[in-house]
Amino acid sequence: MKKAFIILISIITLLAVVLFAVPFFFKDTIQAKVNEEIQKKVKAKVYYNDFDLSFFKHFPSLTISLTDFGVVGHSPFASDTLIQAKVFSLSADLKSIISGDKVAINSIAIDSPKILVKVLPDGSANYDIYKSDSLQVQQEETKTKSNFNIGIESWKLTNGQITYDDRLKNTFVLLQNITHEGSGNIGAEIYDLTTNTQVEKASINYGGTEYLHDKTLSADMKINIDQSKNKYSFAKNSWKINDFTLNFDGSVAMPDTSSIVLDITYSSPENTFKNLLSLVPNIYTDKFKDVDADGNVQFDGFVKGTMNATSFPTYAFNLLVENAMFQYPDLPTAVTGINLDLKASNTTNDLNNSVLNIKKFNMNLGKNPINARALIEGLGKSKVDADVVAKVDLQQIGQIFPMKGLEMRGLYSMDLKAKGTYDSLTKSFPQVNAVMSLVNGYIKSDQFPQPIQDLNVKANLINTNAALASTRLAITEMRMILDGEPFTANGVIENFENYNWDIKAKGKIDLTKMTKIYPLTDMTLKGKIDADIETKGKMSDVKAKRYASLPTSGKATMQNFEFVSKEYPQGVKVTSADMTFTPTAIKVTNAKGFLGTSDFVADGTFTNYMDYALNNGTVKGKMNVKSNKFNVNEWMTDSPKTTTAGGTAQPLQVVEIPKNIELVMDSDIGEALYSQMKMQNIKGALVVGNGAVKMQNVAFQSLGGKFTTSGTYNTSNLAHPLFDFALNLENIEIAQAYQHLNIVKSLMPVAQYLIGNVTSKLQIGGELGQDMMPKINSLTGDGLMKVLQATISESNPLVQKLVETTKIAKLKETKLSNLLMQFEIKDGTFSVKPFDIKFEDYKITASGRHGLTGSMDYNLLLDVPSGKIGEAFGNVFQKWTGKNLQGSDRVKFDLQLGGTLKNPAFGFKGSSTANSLKDVAKATLQAQINENKDKILDQLNIKKDALPAQILDKEAMEAKAKATADSIKKIAADKAKKLLETQKKSVINGLFNKFSKPTKKDSV
Repeated sequence: MKKAFIILISIITLLAVVLFAVPFFFKDTIQAKVNEEIQKKVKAKVYYNDFDLSFFKHFPSLTISLTDFGVVGHSPFASDTLIQAKVFSLSADLKSIISGDKVAINSIAIDSPKILVKVLPDGSANYDIYKSDSLQVQQEETKTKSNFNIGIESWKLTNGQITYDDRLKNTFVLLQNITHEGSGNIGAEIYDLTTNTQVEKASINYGGTEYLHDKTLSADMKINIDQSKNKYSFAKNSWKINDFTLNFDGSVAMPDTSSIVLDITYSSPENTFKNLLSLVPNIYTDKFKDVDADGNVQFDGFVKGTMNATSFPTYAFNLLVENAMFQYPDLPTAVTGINLDLKASNTTNDLNNSVLNIKKFNMNLGKNPINARALIEGLGKSKVDADVVAKVDLQQIGQIFPMKGLEMRGLYSMDLKAKGTYDSLTKSFPQVNAVMSLVNGYIKSDQFPQPIQDLNVKANLINTNAALASTRLAITEMRMILDGEPFTANGVIENFENYNWDIKAKGKIDLTKMTKIYPLTDMTLKGKIDADIETKGKMSDVKAKRYASLPTSGKATMQNFEFVSKEYPQGVKVTSADMTFTPTAIKVTNAKGFLGTSDFVADGTFTNYMDYALNNGTVKGKMNVKSNKFNVNEWMTDSPKTTTAGGTAQPLQVVEIPKNIELVMDSDIGEALYSQMKMQNIKGALVVGNGAVKMQNVAFQSLGGKFTTSGTYNTSNLAHPLFDFALNLENIEIAQAYQHLNIVKSLMPVAQYLIGNVTSKLQIGGELGQDMMPKINSLTGDGLMKVLQATISESNPLVQKLVETTKIAKLKETKLSNLLMQFEIKDGTFSVKPFDIKFEDYKITASGRHGLTGSMDYNLLLDVPSGKIGEAFGNVFQKWTGKNLQGSDRVKFDLQLGGTLKNPAFGFKGSSTANSLKDVAKATLQAQINENKDKILDQLNIKKDALPAQILDKEAMEAKAKATADSIKKIAADKAKKLLETQKKSVINGLFNKFSKPTKKDSV
């Protein structure tokens, strides 16, 4: 027994050692495979702090864990983290990871993830990080299938947060403190997906309307998924919002990309009024569990049909509340007699045929009854039949609802009766008679202890013959006292077809106090306005621009006004401003304040303000604006901060220019900051209009020189913003221009290695991305550039590679002086016409092009003195041409420049000097032939003189002449053969890098 026990312990120990050791043997292989697939499939930065393997966490599966895991997108989402988590782990079958066709994942766990899904107005999304395979890769993968397929059985997410920010569809969703579990074989074609989700806080905003705010959500779902048909079927799925539970049954199918087929029924199984009450804003608090509530609720409905661009499903929404009541435990008054019978439905596929029928709505706020009914048939053209009667003692509101820190008094009443058709096309309006009043109103808040007192309002809306022209809204009285300051207003608006108005307002309004009493969402207003204004007129006169027929007069002063919103977090502050109103214009004087952190002083005039205020027309203006320091960066992002917490600059984002503003601003700015570039003494005009900003002869000093620019930034199509500008640079420091101007980095990347000054004229245009960076392939333009004086940094890879290629060390000392370059930009390519670089007795003529993404294609013609370039270049030249440099004062040769700036590549193209040497060789050969010919003839003449004349006959002379010619030909042939052998030998030596000086015997 003892021996068996020892063997068992040994086996367990050995197994533990193996389980502990195996991850170490395979860790590098698995981590390399993970990194390889990430690099291959994901176009984003994926980071993690530690990569861990273990068999002990989910034995017998292998568990892979990544700590401090995250995914960050590229531009324009470089500052947005798509996902980050403390721990991301998965357990999987080891064999499937190492060699299987399918990675079998048993479970995935994510701890404390934060997920941000962001969609910009142009439709680009930060989750679009999967690399699309090229056609060639897809064809190869068709032949050899990828071995990285995934099957997942279960997953779990704890303490998570999901933010969905869709600016294209104006949707914002925030889910906080999420716990989620799910299971299902998602690698199968048909499978069951089971999930449980808990959300502590859920907020949903769509189209500027908040539908949920900090609601608790939970969901238990089981969905049958058929991936081949894109169909999702579910039965008895349960959702819970606060305490209100909904059950869902049915299916959702997506047969194509443009349609959704719905067949869903829903109902609430818990028929208590308290559950329904939990949905009401500001009622579901920590004291809600103690609320006394009673009453029956029936809630159900369905959605059935196809939803696409031309069709909408039929639907029904039914809610019935009978004999309900509720009362908070610490408050004396209950809300009783609550009855509601509401039905919303549509039996056709046209949403405009919807019907809303509130058969009855009754409740008693203490002793104050509210009774209402309404029938609205149709959306575009609406038949209305409504009746509302309400009387409320505001003081009793505080005895019904918890209203800590808020005190109200006053008698409010409403009596509304409406019947008829509203149709803007036929200009019909229901017959209506509505009377509303508030007597002796009083409102006081802990947030602002000074109350609104003596608040009295009387208003009525009347229409007697169902025509827009007969509709009349009269505010016969509105007066109040706020912090001892009285304010009064009254007015009439008649004829809703051609608005006529007569309005008077006088008094002081403290916006800070008003917004503490009536809090604003995502907006801050502060300041005091003192106004005394009277205005009357007709809309037809506004449209016809007959401003003289619009008697408007008055004055208003503004002090310490502040405006901050979600859209403009930078904020606008007006410390003081005076405004004078006439029928045609508003004159602004002595306006001082801050735009963000930038100071300004302004005066000017606005016209067409009536059309802008009443008819959404276009306001026009001319302003003179001065500023000592202006930070442009604050107005080029969604955030008032220009750097992230880590100190890195945030990417710019497209700023929309309003289309209904036409404004000319003559600017005088002492200093401005754009990105990290400082500009001084800015003068010029900015013209805003039709969704664009135009610069007209804006001049400023920066980077050691002077800038003059004109151009346009156009956001009339926000998804595809455009720009064009003409830019004159005078004596600008090249290194600073490269550091601060993105356009220089794109067009002239070599500028980073130049030290000196440049003057340039440039005209360029194209499209901007959502990060405000130009889209390279859209750029077109041309210009001239003159480098006055510049030296080239020794770290320049172009010069380093050129010296390495040619062995001409003197090129390291290249200097630029009065260099004139003419260039063109087209389809993302920067082309340069031939230009000369001269220094000492060296000359380089360059021409060609480079892509704005980095590739180069240039021709370089070098003209250098042969006596100064050294033996090393002579060897290189002989290698290129097969010729030595004897007999030439200068060397001319062509090089091809390719590659990129960081990794340039030079290649030899040809040499005019080599051709010259060839001509010299021919001339030398001919001279030697002539020399040998003369020698033979001289010898022949000598022999001829020595012979007796009588033996010389005609035949002998011809024979001698023929022999002489043959001799000359033989000598010339021998010389030519020797020369050919010499040239052939030189070429072969050059090919095999065997350089040797020609001997006297071999020389020509």
